[in-house]
Amino acid sequence: MTVKRKTSTNQVFELFATKDAKITVRMLDKLTILVEGDSTAIEFLGKLLLAHAKSDEHSVQLSPHGAGRNRFSKESTLGFYVHKVPCEAGSGRVARPFRPKPKPADK
Repeated sequence: MTVKRKTSTNQVFELFATKDAKITVRMLDKLTILVEGDSTAIEFLGKLLLAHAKSDEHSVQLSPHGAGRNRFSKESTLGFYVHKVPCEAGSGRVARPFRPKPKPADK
């Protein structure tokens, strides 16, 4: 009987290291984020999310200006942070409710 090992998020990065898997993440409009890429890029993102879901890691973060930047296209303006709850590393959820910025008062 073989033991099936979990794929880590680092292993997903290693698997796609030589592939040109570039995703674009940016605001499409005020309420929508665009996540765009070719088949290889979407497969990378899918495998990354599945590996994270099955791992003991509580979060994974990528940014076009930081860690993981090689996976982003030049058009990307946003990164993402995926946080699994419940989280033993912290006190709970990280997400905050969306609150639009107040408009300046008319003078």
